[in-house]
Amino acid sequence: MATGKSIFGKAIGFAAGLLGAGAGDAAAQTTDETAARAQAEAEHERILRSLRLVVRDAGYAAHRNWILADRGAQPDDVIFTTPFAKGLELILVADEPTTSKPWMLRDLNLYKVTQDEIMALGRRQVLAILPSLPPAEAVAGGVVMVPKADYLASLLLADGWDELDAALGGNLLVAVPSDDVLIVADARAADMGTKLPAFVKAQHDDANRSVSPLVYRRQGGAWVAVE
Repeated sequence: MATGKSIFGKAIGFAAGLLGAGAGDAAAQTTDETAARAQAEAEHERILRSLRLVVRDAGYAAHRNWILADRGAQPDDVIFTTPFAKGLELILVADEPTTSKPWMLRDLNLYKVTQDEIMALGRRQVLAILPSLPPAEAVAGGVVMVPKADYLASLLLADGWDELDAALGGNLLVAVPSDDVLIVADARAADMGTKLPAFVKAQHDDANRSVSPLVYRRQGGAWVAVE
């Protein structure tokens, strides 16, 4: 009798142990899933914070997309772009520690955002890391080269250019021969009409990340190439 009770007691204990283990496994799985979601959300936020809207030479995205297609890329595995000015276009990149990675249409689908929304975010974030526009008194009668910085060509996206142009009597000239060089000039400076285009072209031809050999001015709140 005592033995029977002992065996029965062990059976109950064993069953309870199984139930406890099952509950423990479920709790552990829930904890793992919660941690995985938190990690995915943190990575999501990190990537969004890394986005920069950058100025590239017109045709940059088309050339890269041609290379991707030649390698068998899927239809949504393409860089999206927006025309910006003559010879210029805008793309979005994720600014990683060792490289900048262009965003694709598939990224828009993955993050469930529109192109306009994500480009607005990229614009705010790139301008936040770039210097301010030079003051009119620094540009008047001469040329200013803004200190080098990554994505400096994106300073063309900043507010304040029309005000600077007005302060210079409508004589503002700007060039972005490369991603990290931006030149601001007063068209009234001596020989500016001949010297500046040649200087910009030389800078463009020698650059590792060339953007445009053209000189731009403001017209109707937009950038137009000086013909």
